[in-house]
Amino acid sequence: MECAIVNKDDFMEVISTWNSIYVSNYMDYDIQHRKKCGTNWKKGLLKVTSALTMIDDFKGTPVELMLNKAINYSKLSDETKIQEVHELLHTVEDYLNQESDFS
Repeated sequence: MECAIVNKDDFMEVISTWNSIYVSNYMDYDIQHRKKCGTNWKKGLLKVTSALTMIDDFKGTPVELMLNKAINYSKLSDETKIQEVHELLHTVEDYLNQESDFS
């Protein structure tokens, strides 16, 4: 399974949405005192990340390195890596936002 992301805007939307979902669920999870909830949001987000592929616009950039690392962590299906995946994707999002500010 791979995501059909073909341009920068789609790519940015996926990364931004992933980060928003992570932050929202993490905060809800923390507020609920880490109670078990009905859905396993961590596994779902890891599945989404493991399905990402690099678009041509970012090949050979720091984005490619960070994304590949996030994808490799996600393919392990190890929920303890979700924070590292988030940090990588958050850095990617910041990098892409800064890049778009200068274009």
